[in-house]
Amino acid sequence: MRENAREKIYFSTLGIPLIICMLAFFWIVYTLSTGATTLSWDLVTRSALQGGMFEMIIGTIYLLGGAAIIAGPIGVLAAVYLVEYAPNGRLTHIIDQAINNLAGVPSVVVGLFGFTFFARQIGLGISLLTGWLTLALMMLPIVIRGSEEAIKMIPPSFKEAALGLGATKWKSISSMTLSAAFPGIVTSVILGMARIAGETAAILFTSCVFITRGLPKSPLEPVMSLAYNLFIQITVVGERSQVIFGMALILFSIITSFALVAIILRTYYRRRQLWLR
Repeated sequence: MRENAREKIYFSTLGIPLIICMLAFFWIVYTLSTGATTLSWDLVTRSALQGGMFEMIIGTIYLLGGAAIIAGPIGVLAAVYLVEYAPNGRLTHIIDQAINNLAGVPSVVVGLFGFTFFARQIGLGISLLTGWLTLALMMLPIVIRGSEEAIKMIPPSFKEAALGLGATKWKSISSMTLSAAFPGIVTSVILGMARIAGETAAILFTSCVFITRGLPKSPLEPVMSLAYNLFIQITVVGERSQVIFGMALILFSIITSFALVAIILRTYYRRRQLWLR
């Protein structure tokens, strides 16, 4: 009887944080839903010069896509090195610690670094490319750690079979290990995109402007984004609350969509990977 009572206490105690998280999530959704009344197809597709949000939405997608294209290959190659090639020593420990520290750097510090190094020293200026490089730095720890775990979950027998057939180490890794770990790698990239989708401080000094005529024609031009314009609307312009909540709802929907896609991909491919059962 005492054991049962103790188990119930443990279950209740552990369940409280979960309930709090769920309540917080649904309260955020309920609060942002008040801006749904201001949204319309015309508002979403209208130019920002005419009071719409088209350039902001497309600009946000530009930033996320470019950062993923840069951080994805670099993160995957770094994960392959750490799992398959890095020796157990001080250098590897330093690299691991550096990745962990990079994940904990505040976004405003990353944004200041991007402005100082990419925009001023390299000379890229306030541009889409500067935003890509800055956001890629924030994505890298998530992509590297997620790809590491995906690679480690692949049975060693896959690579050993390829080596036994005469394949080189890199050929066995690229053709067997990475192909089997591909779903987990894609999931880590999508989660990294969801992580940076709502970042404002990182793009505040590096890539965004409040208003521009049309979409950028090259990576060296600035861009509009939902997070940046939402920040300006709240702190400077003092826009009507309904419009602010409408912009926040669209941004929240983009972030939630990325996380949902990652969950669906992970669930789908885990059912097909028999060695995970």
